[in-house]
Amino acid sequence: MRRAAIRIFRMLGAGACLLTTMAHGAGSWVATAPALQAALVERPVASAPLAPPDPALARGQMMGQVSWQFQPPSGVEVNAALCHLGGCVRLPAPRGHTEALAGLPADTTLHFEFSLLDRRQRVVTLQGLQVIVNHAHDETLRNR
Repeated sequence: MRRAAIRIFRMLGAGACLLTTMAHGAGSWVATAPALQAALVERPVASAPLAPPDPALARGQMMGQVSWQFQPPSGVEVNAALCHLGGCVRLPAPRGHTEALAGLPADTTLHFEFSLLDRRQRVVTLQGLQVIVNHAHDETLRNR
C-alpha cells in the first residue's frame, strides 16, 4: 500500500502538492501589472488592479503574508505603497514581504502607488510590478 502511494505521489509530482494545499484550504495567487511612469512628488500614480486570477479560489479565505516586487531604474528610489480600498502599506524597498494586510479577504483587489522621492527627479518608469498573496482560512492564520 505504501509503495503504491509513493508511486502515485511521484507520478503526480507538483500536482500532489497542490492537492494537499487545497485540502488544507490554503493557497496563493499571483498578479502582475503593466509598467507605469511616476512623474510627480505630491501626486501618486496607481498601477492597474492586482486581483486573483480566479476569485473563487480565494473567496472565504484571508490574506496572510503578501510579497511584492517592482523594478525602478538602476540607482533610482521612489515612494512606493501597496494599497487596497481601505488604505496603503508603505513599501521600504523594491522587493519584500509584509504581514500588514493579513486578515483582509483574500479576494481583495490591490494596486501599487508610486510617486517621486525628490522634485528634481525626472519621470521614472517602474516595471515588473507583481504581488504574491498567500491565503488561508481564518482559523489557519490564527494558529500560526
